[in-house]
Amino acid sequence: MKKTAAWAAAAMMAGALLTATGSAQAEASTGSVRAVDTAHSSKRVAGRYCLANDWGTSRVSAKPCNPSDQGQQWVVSGHQIALAHARAYCLANTWETPEVAVKPCSSGDQGQYWNVSGQQVSLNFAPAYCLANAWGTPAVSTKPCAASDNGQHWVIFNDQISLALA
Repeated sequence: MKKTAAWAAAAMMAGALLTATGSAQAEASTGSVRAVDTAHSSKRVAGRYCLANDWGTSRVSAKPCNPSDQGQQWVVSGHQIALAHARAYCLANTWETPEVAVKPCSSGDQGQYWNVSGQQVSLNFAPAYCLANAWGTPAVSTKPCAASDNGQHWVIFNDQISLALA
């Protein structure tokens, strides 16, 4: 009985935190928020701007979050980040450049392997480089990781990857 009451209280608190934007839905039992940084723990909801693929192209940018936009729906599987509705296409850095795009998933492409840690998404094979939004623009690229860069703070909420501090 005590465990049930504790779970219910935790679910209610998670629901209150996750529905702060009105569009978020709490899924306390599945842990739908994947990237949370204790330094920014008040940012436990989907942001206003999401990582987006211009559907049918390789372009990636930050756009106002729209849960019905299939180009904003992603799946994190292992170290790869793929489009939820086109699982054969992955988020990819063109190696040794800052360019980020969507490409056919390839196990041999080092630029398609990412680490999600806290609010940071970094390249697995070049961990000093992070997924970054050029703050105030739609541009997304990789650049040297810097905790002070607001454009490098991301939160994964359900199937969207959004800027945590926007």
